[in-house]
Amino acid sequence: MPSYFLSTALCLLLSFGAFTQTSAPTTPTQIEAAYAWRVKQEMLYGVYIPRDLGEAFVQLTRLSEASGREQFLRLSEQQAVTIPFFGLGRWISLNWGFYEGSRLTVYLNELGLHHPDDMTRFVLVMYHRYLNKKPLNPQPVIAGFSEMRRTAETEQKLRGQILHEEIRKREVPKAAGGE
Repeated sequence: MPSYFLSTALCLLLSFGAFTQTSAPTTPTQIEAAYAWRVKQEMLYGVYIPRDLGEAFVQLTRLSEASGREQFLRLSEQQAVTIPFFGLGRWISLNWGFYEGSRLTVYLNELGLHHPDDMTRFVLVMYHRYLNKKPLNPQPVIAGFSEMRRTAETEQKLRGQILHEEIRKREVPKAAGGE
């Protein structure tokens, strides 16, 4: 009987070790392979990954409570992007793989969205319009987010931060044949 428990414990430890042995990809080749695998998956970490906005709306409706949807529905469009950004928005971004890639990010990339925060805001706006039965009209929203991203990046570059400054004495070359 004790050997049965010992062998069972050993099997559990070995199987646990097999799961913990996998590490995050670090080389460009590993990163590309992990991305190629992720974007083909219907589920990641037990969470269904929508393939497009229609499926995203179905999942958000299925996963949320009616009272929460009602509160979200009553927000203005601007509020729908900002207020739930660090709650529902973070859930969307992390669980639907906006940082590491997923089949939904491929869809959003094809629409012209590439930054995870822009993807999150876009899904929030579109879901808000969907719940309010308004036309989705995604292209002006995408263009607006793209313009905001370009402006923010330009301003950041203009502000710039000096990481290190060094002053060196410049040696004056000696005159040729002069000494």
